[in-house]
Amino acid sequence: MIKPFGKENPFFISLRWRVVFPLAVAVMVVAMIGAYAVASVLSEGYGVSEESILLQSAEGVLNETVRLYETQANEALRISYTQGIAEALQAGQADALFDSLKSLAQVADLDTVVAINRSGVEVAGVVRVTLPQGGQEYSVSTNTNAGDIVPIRAILDGKTIGTGLLLTTENLMLVTAVPVVLNEQTVGVLMVGQVLSEALTRLKISAIADIAFYAPNGTLASTTLDLNTERLAGLVLPANALSQALTEGVPIRTALTIDNALYRVIVAPFVFGDATLGAVATLTPNNIPFVTQIGRQMTALLSATLAGVAVMVAFGVVHRASARLEQVAETAQALASGNPQARTRMKANDEVGAIGQALDQFADESQAQQDRFRTLLRRERRERTYLFSVLESLPSGVIVQDMAGQVLVMNDHARQLLGAQATFSSAMQGFQHVVNEMLGASLAPGIYALGKPQQIERNGTMLSAQAAAVLSPSHERLGTVILLSDISQQVRQEQAREQLLSQLSEDIQQPLQEIAQTGANAPQPMMNDFAREISRHAASLQKMIVDMRELTQYNRAQARQVQRALSVETLLWAVANDWRQIAQAASLTLSVQIDKTGLFVLGDESRLRLALGNVVDNATKYTPSGGTISLEIKDAIDGAVHLRVRDNGVGISNEDMVYLFTSFYRGTPTHADGQMIRVPGMGQGLPIAKGIIEAHGGLIKVKSRVGIGTAVYFALPLTSGISYSLPMMNNADLEGDTVAIPPNTDLEAYWRRS
Repeated sequence: MIKPFGKENPFFISLRWRVVFPLAVAVMVVAMIGAYAVASVLSEGYGVSEESILLQSAEGVLNETVRLYETQANEALRISYTQGIAEALQAGQADALFDSLKSLAQVADLDTVVAINRSGVEVAGVVRVTLPQGGQEYSVSTNTNAGDIVPIRAILDGKTIGTGLLLTTENLMLVTAVPVVLNEQTVGVLMVGQVLSEALTRLKISAIADIAFYAPNGTLASTTLDLNTERLAGLVLPANALSQALTEGVPIRTALTIDNALYRVIVAPFVFGDATLGAVATLTPNNIPFVTQIGRQMTALLSATLAGVAVMVAFGVVHRASARLEQVAETAQALASGNPQARTRMKANDEVGAIGQALDQFADESQAQQDRFRTLLRRERRERTYLFSVLESLPSGVIVQDMAGQVLVMNDHARQLLGAQATFSSAMQGFQHVVNEMLGASLAPGIYALGKPQQIERNGTMLSAQAAAVLSPSHERLGTVILLSDISQQVRQEQAREQLLSQLSEDIQQPLQEIAQTGANAPQPMMNDFAREISRHAASLQKMIVDMRELTQYNRAQARQVQRALSVETLLWAVANDWRQIAQAASLTLSVQIDKTGLFVLGDESRLRLALGNVVDNATKYTPSGGTISLEIKDAIDGAVHLRVRDNGVGISNEDMVYLFTSFYRGTPTHADGQMIRVPGMGQGLPIAKGIIEAHGGLIKVKSRVGIGTAVYFALPLTSGISYSLPMMNNADLEGDTVAIPPNTDLEAYWRRS
């Protein structure tokens, strides 16, 4: 049982009476005596004359002028060396300079930044202006002839830095110019500036006196004195004082009467960098009070009194803080005793209040946390019920396992697919090869596929099993989800389709081979021609069957499984050799043109040859005798090699171009005399070529003109060559007869052996 906060102890004395009060009394006595002594000593040596104040102010103004110049010069150099400024200035890109100069001016708190080219013409500039509705903003300007401005002309004439005064539409500016250098060549000038009145305000910070700035002709340009126009008339310097200061370059003392008040003045040349821009006058009124002996005594007594009051105030603050600490301790004791409603009701006005408020917030949060736990418990029950309802409504079987393989959840559909308990146990053992550690693509937040869907036969039923890992937000594996689907019907349909295609291939190939062989042995030339024609059509039918298989089976995943680095030149020559004899038989010229060598693509060799071969096949069919077909490697741009197959055949009409990649679409090609061209095929060549190229991550495009010819463009992603050197074919050896390559030959190994 926790006892109350010490109040039952009759000898309990609070810390504020045991320690704080005696300490406060001692500190107050010592502080009052020490303050009196220190104030007396300091006031003895306190005597400042008007002359010393004036001299110190003038010296401070001159020193601050040097710092102002160094700051402005450094900012100008920093901006000129900022990345992109020199390039944009040389190129005359005003839009690019406006944004950069505006942001750089804001950072450096400059009133103007201007970029000028070598011809003295302003390319871009920003200047801070006052808006009519109040506030300030940077306005932009360009194309102003600035070559006559003194500091800019100095840089253009070869100086390394230039300073001066610039009169704008609103203000008189104090400016500094530096050259802009690119590749060790001066490409222009960068000028930065600050409003003169603002600069004088900054100079006054280092001085007790006021400041006035005069042009070399004696005209008052700006002053920190808050005077109206009539009173400013008294700020006219004696001509001899101004002339002597500018001529001799040394400070000159003089006096001015302003509104019947006498001011002591020191006039000094205003040297900004290596240029004298005018004169600066430091002014102090001739009425500075001095401290008398009585004043010094009163100052000491006042200091001692203030020290005592400060100690008493500190004691009061500590007293109040200790009382509030007791309140915090009592509230903490009440909460620890099981009273959840106890609160300090303090506001965070100080550290003690912050502790009390934090204690109240902790108590509120603890109460709210308990309420949330109850709410989450009810929600978890509802969501669990909803989850089981969703799982039961899914058309697929769902099994959820933990990391040990223990089944946590299974819907009725999964039970029906797996059957009895014994069958289920053996089935789960069969699924172990499905659940592996190779994570695939993300299916949903926190769920990742494990491998490809697997086919498993159970009790005469073919099941598709897809496993996925369930991950925590920190990517920790929590368990596995298995989805089961009955694919028996799809498998039977696939088997029937494959069997039909195989049977169709045999039924067509065997009779036609026998007819062709019989015709070839016949003595009549007509029978020989007839047999050759039958063989040609048999080959076309056989290609149709192959195309049907390609159309239904090939995809990007299959392309990745067998892909390897292929030489584009070797691939193109292989395709040319595949079709050269057919082209020669049709009285066509087949040529290879290689504009870019040494390129490699990552791909399936046989499928890429098939895709290019389908395009060449179309070219041989629709190009009249005597025509030409060209296989070309054009270039490599943006990480892709660009190929082209061209012919000078009959071309493709605009109506047929719309359906060019549509399966089973043949089109209506015609000869020049309008006669329809009839060739064997079923309109699968280009759709299959498109599917193969896109499965390799590439693109295919066709351009054609009727009566002129057709060009098919390919783009395939480039890859690096394989680790060993690939033997390149001698183009001269391949320009003549066909180089025979056995079917299904590894091109690289073949050429290496050759």
